[in-house]
Amino acid sequence: MSMNKTEVLPKGIRHHKSGGFIVDFTRYGKRQTKVFRTLEAAIKGRIALLEAAKDEPQARTGWTLNDAYRRTHTLYWQGNGGERVSLINARTAMTFFGPEIPVKAITQEGIGDYLTHLLESGLSGSTVNRKLSALSRCLRTAQEHGQLEVLPKMPRRREGEHRVRFLSKDEEEKLLKALDTLGYGQEVTDVVLCLLYTGFRTGELWKLEARDVDLQNWTLTTWKTKSHRARTIPIAEKIRPVIVRRCQEVGEGRLFPYDNMWMRTRWDRARELLGLSKDEQFIPHMLRHTCATRLARNGIGMPVIKDWMGHASIQTTMRYAHFAPSDLTNAAKALSA
Repeated sequence: MSMNKTEVLPKGIRHHKSGGFIVDFTRYGKRQTKVFRTLEAAIKGRIALLEAAKDEPQARTGWTLNDAYRRTHTLYWQGNGGERVSLINARTAMTFFGPEIPVKAITQEGIGDYLTHLLESGLSGSTVNRKLSALSRCLRTAQEHGQLEVLPKMPRRREGEHRVRFLSKDEEEKLLKALDTLGYGQEVTDVVLCLLYTGFRTGELWKLEARDVDLQNWTLTTWKTKSHRARTIPIAEKIRPVIVRRCQEVGEGRLFPYDNMWMRTRWDRARELLGLSKDEQFIPHMLRHTCATRLARNGIGMPVIKDWMGHASIQTTMRYAHFAPSDLTNAAKALSA
């Protein structure tokens, strides 16, 4: 059996720089590695390690990582906006360490091995940090319940500043035209405009009900948010006709009875029509970035933008600060004078 470096290797096996194959196996936080000359030998070697592990005594004292994961889910993640991502990140740790490892057996050395594993998987610094945070939250839960004395330190990675992708006015017009060309009708256009001029997350828009609309004061209130704090924003004039029509159509209940899959299918077809299939940042969430960017460019202060967008921290809002008008413009004029 032969395999080149572009093909996918079985789980727990990776290429060695010498041309052979490395078998990785972690049991109760202890990482074992062994080099084999051929892929066949590596597969057999990993199977042998797994079989040997079954015969090892499983001394259990206190909580396992799975216990901490389940309790953390119940106390901190369940029903939250980021629940799905938190669970995925925590399960990555359970796959590496094993769900039955006692939390007391996850040492600082084991954390270092886990970090190495994440980096070797080609993950970005921000993704690595999210996965470490999920594990840290599980271990903190165990510590809060008297199941862990010392909390291992999480060696965070530096996160690069990523370009904030937003729609220009020209792109907005082209996107709406593309949706019309595809024959989706008014419903998709309504969604795009409301996401763009409210800055709502898609999940917030899907949960918006007619009773959350105040047509007398022209406001919208979203109750189930990522930060667990309801917020009310004015309805921009651009989408007032859309909101009024939606309220009349649904009577009661959800104004936009859709979901992310419904949205993504239609969005991807429009993106393809626009010739932007390779633009990985051209996604529905970009509409939220566009809203915040336009607020900043029109001189709205960061604290106001924070409240409008529903950010839990001003640090999140500050990613848009460089779009705001500043004294640098006057400085440029001074140089030209």
